[in-house]
Amino acid sequence: MHAWEGLTNLIATAKETKEKQRILIGTGHPKATCQGAAFEYILNVEKVLRDEKVRDLFEIKWISNEYELGDFGMDGMLMKRGRKNMKSSEMVEMLFTDRNIGWITGAGVTSVEDGKAHYETLDGQSHTESFDFAMLIPAFSGHGFQAYGKNNENITEKLFKGFMIVDADYTPKPYEEWTVQDWPETYQNPSYHNIFAPGIAFAPPHSISKPRKSESGLEIFPSPPRTGMPSGITAKLVADNIIDVITKGGGKLHHKGSLGNMGAACIASSGYGSFSGSGVSITTYPIVPDYKKFPDSHGRELRKTFGDIGLAGHWLKLFLHHAFLYKAKMRPFWWIIPE
Repeated sequence: MHAWEGLTNLIATAKETKEKQRILIGTGHPKATCQGAAFEYILNVEKVLRDEKVRDLFEIKWISNEYELGDFGMDGMLMKRGRKNMKSSEMVEMLFTDRNIGWITGAGVTSVEDGKAHYETLDGQSHTESFDFAMLIPAFSGHGFQAYGKNNENITEKLFKGFMIVDADYTPKPYEEWTVQDWPETYQNPSYHNIFAPGIAFAPPHSISKPRKSESGLEIFPSPPRTGMPSGITAKLVADNIIDVITKGGGKLHHKGSLGNMGAACIASSGYGSFSGSGVSITTYPIVPDYKKFPDSHGRELRKTFGDIGLAGHWLKLFLHHAFLYKAKMRPFWWIIPE
């Protein structure tokens, strides 16, 4: 409501003064993730401005820690679009160009003050972007919890790396040696077997996108996203394992699912409207690219990795919105609706 009030006031100002207003949307923290949320936001703000017939009075700019557009914290995608192959960077660039949205990539915001965002780019240069309205995704680094045992001994290293430690391979290794086998399958803490961390809660073994540092040493790249469909799937398999432990006993967990062999579908709203709206529909398999299994398609299976833009995506997102709420309220036959 606070953001909507700010945007409507800015629209009113633009209509009254006829002066250019500046909007900045994207990631704030140099290692923020879930670019999809900011991606939806910037496209919907742009649509509102068009609906209000003030689009020509606004300069809209995207700022992101992504090395290139369409990375989304997943190292980008090569996808099917119709009969052709297209990079996710090309799709997003096409969309931004069509809507006259500028972009800054490889940027990590270091501080924000009223009307100004200060950021550093991968070349080590510091810059400032002025704005009249901004929305920046915050850090995605966990809370920094400390944990203590019964005898007051510090057991933090057994539980937390910002997020919860699970059955992942946290051995430090260079980007070239990362594999899908590094990623967890049961989301169970190895030291305390009654603790599980599905969804956003688990600590990833490393990022999915290639880590990069600016010339000054500042890390500027997306952390791995774990939201949406992966959260639902991992939560279900954890619940199934807990049920098995309670009803059957034993410590062996039979339900497994790694982001390295799991697909995901995402529909990013690119403007609300029953007949004027649109959605960017993307599916990817696997979420964590497997470069050994799919060496010629950027680590993913093209038959299951595709994208499209249009009104159908808007209607599908609207349907999924109501389906999700129906499932969450456990209405009749809720369990038929997949994650």
